[in-house]
Amino acid sequence: MAAFDTIIGYIQAAMPELDSQSVSAFVTKLTEAIGKAIDNTEAEFVNTETIITQTITNKNYGHDEYYTDNALAYQEGDDLSKDSFGNFYYAVIDSSKQIIAQAAFEAITTGSSTALVLKVATLNQSTGLLEALTLSQLTAFKSYFLNFEIPGLPISIISNDANVIDFNAAITYDKAYDLTTIQNNVASALLNFRDNFTFNGKFYNYYLENYLVSNVPGVKAVYLSGTTIDGVGFSGYTSLSAGYFDYDAYNLTYNSL
Repeated sequence: MAAFDTIIGYIQAAMPELDSQSVSAFVTKLTEAIGKAIDNTEAEFVNTETIITQTITNKNYGHDEYYTDNALAYQEGDDLSKDSFGNFYYAVIDSSKQIIAQAAFEAITTGSSTALVLKVATLNQSTGLLEALTLSQLTAFKSYFLNFEIPGLPISIISNDANVIDFNAAITYDKAYDLTTIQNNVASALLNFRDNFTFNGKFYNYYLENYLVSNVPGVKAVYLSGTTIDGVGFSGYTSLSAGYFDYDAYNLTYNSL
């Protein structure tokens, strides 16, 4: 115990006359009890500090997730409340009013200046497609997000038409699985990836490849090639100017294993 040595040292220095073996033994036991309690308390302080530090690091002001999480939390038509610390929040969470389906944050550096950009999109419930916000929706969202801007760090908020992706995909699947079922599940997974996967405006081939393997039973491997965004090819990954994408006609080939 770190506290034990400190406490016993203080006692011995203050009361050197305690040289009786029995008295010394009593003091030692008493010090052990006190020292253990102090050490446990200090350990709790350290653990709590670690948790707080990790939370601040992941969710602190200016972090990507600070901007995207607050964007996704937006509830159309609802007023914000403010807690005792001055933080804004919704008193009642209503997912049916949360119209922001995809949000991406990017710090764009040009020369010596940096622009902070938040890109948002909504899901059209009729077509099932991601799309830009209407002018009225965007105006209301911009007003809402002023509450989350950091003083001196203005945010440019954009909502444009989706970037369009095209690719070839070689899909290897377990021959014990039915091919038609595999094909249907892949089609559903592609839509789920587009609408729900958190990729913060950067499209990685690996993200989509790994998503299909992880979410479609029977799929063993996926390899994308010839990937283009708005007709422009890229290798590995690219940043989406709109922050989100839609599919064009893609080509899937299936091989059993």
